[in-house]
Amino acid sequence: MKGSELNESGMYRTDLEDAEAKESGKPYRKMLESFREGILSGRLRPGDRLEPERELALRLGISRNSVREGLRALELIGLVTSRQGSGNFVSVNFDGTMTYMLTAMYYLKGINEEQVTEFRFCLEWEAMHLAVERAEEKQKKQAMEALRKLEEATTEDERIRYDKAIHEAMVEASHNDFLITNYRALTSFMDTYVKSMRWRIIQGMESRNELEMSHRLLAEGMAEGNLEKGLRGLRRHFEYIERYK
Repeated sequence: MKGSELNESGMYRTDLEDAEAKESGKPYRKMLESFREGILSGRLRPGDRLEPERELALRLGISRNSVREGLRALELIGLVTSRQGSGNFVSVNFDGTMTYMLTAMYYLKGINEEQVTEFRFCLEWEAMHLAVERAEEKQKKQAMEALRKLEEATTEDERIRYDKAIHEAMVEASHNDFLITNYRALTSFMDTYVKSMRWRIIQGMESRNELEMSHRLLAEGMAEGNLEKGLRGLRRHFEYIERYK
């Protein structure tokens, strides 16, 4: 049955949509709550295909437009991926969402680069503790290969790339998904919105050798399982950031 008013698609609302419009709150929240319960109960896992929109609407007692609104909200925060012709699937695409949140915090809350650096230091400090215990051979080799390429690099763009690769290998070796996701979001944000700290350090030093030595200590400490050595390199690295910022 048609209702008396138009919905957001420009069509006459159904009786169900009219009833939803009169209820307090937003009907699409039923969709979000159902999804949340599915995740917490283990019924929904990454890669699972969600029920078709019609079935979701019938099961939840809401209109298909409300189901679509809920799906759009879940897609925006990285929990659902829509595939043309295949349906909607549970996903874990959080990096973009967290980068967006960090960007909003940086501008709306007036966060300065010092706080960004403090957050990065906290993440990397804990990552090093975990990495020396959990690093796999592949990650140890990645860190040492990045160190070799950093020391052989002939351009600053190459040095920046391999500098980042060493830090990323260390964080990945932590095998802590919360830490890794936060770090990826932070570095993505820094790449876009915060000017290169490395260049300012190099400008302040007489030689880049001091900075590269901190990376050698960092990479070797992780690869050798030597926490004291790795932390010494990490501490020196961030001391240079503080000194030459």
